Amino acid sequence: MARQTTRRKLFTDPLLSAFGIAGFVIGVLLFYGLKHRFTSEQWATWVQAVGSVSAIWISLALVQHQISKQQEAERTRDAKNDFRIASFAESVIGEAIESVRATERAQNTWPDAGAGYVFHERPRIQAAQIMIRTLAAEPLFAELIKPVIDMHALLVSVESASEQLVGSGPFKNNSRFASFWTQKNEQLDAIAGSTAAAMDIARRSLPAG
Repeated sequence: MARQTTRRKLFTDPLLSAFGIAGFVIGVLLFYGLKHRFTSEQWATWVQAVGSVSAIWISLALVQHQISKQQEAERTRDAKNDFRIASFAESVIGEAIESVRATERAQNTWPDAGAGYVFHERPRIQAAQIMIRTLAAEPLFAELIKPVIDMHALLVSVESASEQLVGSGPFKNNSRFASFWTQKNEQLDAIAGSTAAAMDIARRSLPAG
């Protein structure tokens, strides 16, 4: 495995390739010169020619090597930034999902008797909306855009539907209420899944080590 990695690096790194080819050419020159018994003038001519070409070749390879290193550094920086944003998104969407779950639990357990339903979870739902809008202002990579948009739409839907329930209740035997939460839970599962997939892509794009 280590030998294969070294070979791959030799052929893909322009600087290593240039040194490798220059070394090979010099080796061929030494073999040919010794075999044909070059004179000192012939050695001087060939060494100067090979040296000049090798110097130009290595100089060009060095420039390409520096460009490659800069591009690699930029890719690493972009990958780390994507992972930072994905981690932030995972945290924000996770809190938003939990705010919706808390709203569902509160409504499902609303007592049969007493005052009508009070939407105590409204501040948490609204705070989640603000955080999602803050997240949307970040330079999101493609896989995060849909779960963020879907999460915001779901929060707005839950807030609107919950406000319509204020003063009424209980909701245990209400088929429309049960259907609403079945749909919202399916949407939550889809959002959680797409967020996890985006996080996995961001994690895998990080450089090794």
